Parts: sequence; C-alpha cells; structure tokens
Amino acid sequence: HKTFYSKNFNHDSKTKKIITVYDLIHEIYYKDFGKSENYLPKYNILKSIDFIICPSYKTKSDLINFYKIPEEKIRVIYMGIHQFDEINTSNIKKIDKPFILYVGDRKRYKNFKNFIKAFSISKKIQNDFKLVCFGGGSFSNEEKLFLTELGININEITQIEGDDSQLCYLYKNAKAFIFPSLYEGFGLPQLEAMSLGCPVISSNHEVIVEAVGNAAKLFDPNKPEDIAIKMKDVLYSDDTINDLKSKGLQRSKVFTWEKCANETLEVYYKISN
Repeated sequence: HKTFYSKNFNHDSKTKKIITVYDLIHEIYYKDFGKSENYLPKYNILKSIDFIICPSYKTKSDLINFYKIPEEKIRVIYMGIHQFDEINTSNIKKIDKPFILYVGDRKRYKNFKNFIKAFSISKKIQNDFKLVCFGGGSFSNEEKLFLTELGININEITQIEGDDSQLCYLYKNAKAFIFPSLYEGFGLPQLEAMSLGCPVISSNHEVIVEAVGNAAKLFDPNKPEDIAIKMKDVLYSDDTINDLKSKGLQRSKVFTWEKCANETLEVYYKISN
C-alpha cells in the first residue's frame, strides 16, 4: 500500500497493490507547474494497481475523469483529524490583539491573494483584527509589495512558524479561521480548527463543502467582495460565532483515524479475497 505515486512498487504479479491518491492538483493546475495540458504523472503506476483509496468523492470523480479508472476499483475513505497534545506554553508566541488565522502555503490554488484583496476592502476589519499567517515561510518581496499596493499596514500582519503547540494556541484563540483555497483533495486544516472550537470561514469549493458540511460560513473564492462580506457576517456576530463553534465541534467528530483504519482494513480484506 503506497501513499505516493513513486516508481518503486513491487511489480510481482502475485502481490496485491493499493495506492492512496490524495488529489489531482498537478493535473488540474498543470500550467502552474509548467506542464502541458495532457500531463498525467500518475498514469504508469495507476495502470498496474489493484485498488485505489481516495480521501474525498471529489478526488474520486477527478480520478475517473482524468485517468478513466473503473469506479469499482476506488473507495473513498475519509482521513482522521490530527489530535493536538496539551499546549507547551514555554515557546508560544502570543498575539496581543484579536486576530484572523490563515494556515499553510500561500501560493497558486491556495488563493491567498483574493483573500488579501478581501481583507483590504474593509478598513474596519483591518483596524479591529490582526491577520496571523501560520507556516508557508516568510513573506516574499512580491507579497510585501502586493500588500503595500492594497494599502494594508504590514505591521498588522504576522507570519509565524512553529510546532503543534503554537498552532493549537492559534486555533483556540483566533476570532475565526479563513480557508480560501480553490481546490483541495479534501482539506484538513478547517476540520482541525473546528475540533478546537475555532469558527471557520471557507471557500465553497465542492470538496471543501464535502468536508465542512453546514458547519462553516461559505464564500465564493473568486469574489473578494463576497469573502469580505462573509468575514464581516462572522466577525461581528456573537450568535454566528457561537453557532459555527457548536456545529464545527460536532462536524469534526465524524473524522477519526480509527474509522479510517477500519475502512482501510476492509479494503485489504476485499482485494486479498
């Protein structure tokens, strides 16, 4: 059972082979990776596979469309949510102002630029909240220029690297978590946020909705104005925040590693028989 489409599979015909395909980002956004339209990097390994596991129905659909895989060879198994240990407060950077949280990479389909455009629309949000970006590396000169051109005070944006304790602190203390991605194989950060009681404001991309259900405030990721409106709807309404927290906690309980492991074992039994 491989979890990446590497070339070192055992090609013994007697050995049953499974692969987990998380997403088809390289195929869908081939231009962003300097590839041609017919780029199919998983083709060689998929043709010799007995069974495929996908983390979402969207990834399953994409896999069928791009690689013409028979549906009966694929099963959707949701991943579990990372369980955070107790916070070690000794090395945590604390934020001294109410803040909005963004987590992870900021490039390409992550749609960070449209989110920043939305953030720039409302001076009230900028005045009332700091933006904290966890992970993704320091801001590039290009990003800093982009922020300046939009009239955003760079001092009100903080980029932090850190461990689970730092991230756990941010999830638990953020006013809201923002997830503007245009595409994911499934997406776990929004569910991690929910599991720690953080309200989620998210892209309405179908695979993300598959994950969050009705437990997040959704926006059109291609429209900064809509992102700005939905942020205001959440950030300035205690009722909305409490509703999202309650729904998010319940939604996050659906995704456990025990369930994932049991369903994966069922696949092993299926193909071995």
